[in-house]
Amino acid sequence: MTEAPTDRGTHADRFADAEPPPRPAFFRRLWMVFVQPGDLFRALALNPAWFPVAVFVALVVGVAMFLLPAEAFDAIWDNVPPEQRDQMPEMPPGLMRAMGTGGAALTTLIFPVFVALVTYVIFVFIRGDRATFRQHLCVIAHAGMITAVGNVLLIPLRMRSLDVQQTLSIGSFFPFLPEGFLFELLTAIDLFALWACIVTGIGLAVIDERRSATSTAAIVVGFLVLIAVIRALI
Repeated sequence: MTEAPTDRGTHADRFADAEPPPRPAFFRRLWMVFVQPGDLFRALALNPAWFPVAVFVALVVGVAMFLLPAEAFDAIWDNVPPEQRDQMPEMPPGLMRAMGTGGAALTTLIFPVFVALVTYVIFVFIRGDRATFRQHLCVIAHAGMITAVGNVLLIPLRMRSLDVQQTLSIGSFFPFLPEGFLFELLTAIDLFALWACIVTGIGLAVIDERRSATSTAAIVVGFLVLIAVIRALI
């Protein structure tokens, strides 16, 4: 006589009727993203939260941008096509900094929703994971702490170069490469974004225990590389 196989399912499936457990303290979650991502998302799987963390990340990014000298925002103006620049009134650096700071904070706040939509389609609708959209939002929002810290660490480099768009990428370690597709591709792969993608893969795999963190992270990193390829080709 054999027993019927059991399906472990997700954390949410197995404890759907139980009262959600308390979440780790807010600031504890912020450092767990870096040192214990698996434990963090395992603790949040039954009681996901995303908005307070997303707001905090947006504020950190906004402050990091505001601390840059106004002249650093000239790079944004320089990237506007000349034909469009001629039709736009020239803005003083202070106004550019205010607009850049507000725009960066707002974009950072909305970004987790967009990314969670993409990951939800890929992993739930296509791959068949058992997870909720709120769980995906929770993972993406917390992984955003890595890019927020990256913005803070880049403040000295951006102050020195007076370029608000400077990043630390794989291409930063290969300055000797000739201009071309390979150099542009490596430059488009931001190291903090790469780290955040790996943490995102760990978190999404924790939600559905049938999935491996390695394969899930590989898919998320592959999506980042695809974006880098598109940017390198443009």
